[in-house]
Amino acid sequence: MRYVVISRAEGNWPGNNLDPEPYLRVLPELLPQLPPGAREFAGAADHYDFTAVRCVKDLQFGSLTAGEAGAAQISMSLRFAPNPAKHDAALTVRYLGVSEFRIDVKQLGEKARVWPESRRLGDLQLDEILPVDGGCTHEIQLTGGHIFVRCTDLVAEWETTAGP
Repeated sequence: MRYVVISRAEGNWPGNNLDPEPYLRVLPELLPQLPPGAREFAGAADHYDFTAVRCVKDLQFGSLTAGEAGAAQISMSLRFAPNPAKHDAALTVRYLGVSEFRIDVKQLGEKARVWPESRRLGDLQLDEILPVDGGCTHEIQLTGGHIFVRCTDLVAEWETTAGP
């Protein structure tokens, strides 16, 4: 990522230090350059508010679909499940006019403990949306991997889960 800073925190409770502030400082300059859907998603007030239910941090990777969209276009969707401790809705990001997609999965260590419920890509740490010629890029860092998409635009929709 160009602006968002994610660094490894060692110690008794290893994890990640997450700092969206450098991105948030340049975001007002970037927003007018983003396509409409990307602009709305990146500029949402709660996007980087770690205490908000509409913050992307801690969403759980759910699924990925891709397909032909007609008019010589490829579309994709990423679905992130809510973290029950924080979110009340799932997030689906639909990518229009996809021209590049990469997914990198971290290798498990030799001593990794894996249970049936173990998540491989894990939880979303932070993301960054940047303008490029003809659209935008969306980079997503997860605890167990990394996703990169280049597209003409994206649409993000929160899907409230049904209550009891």
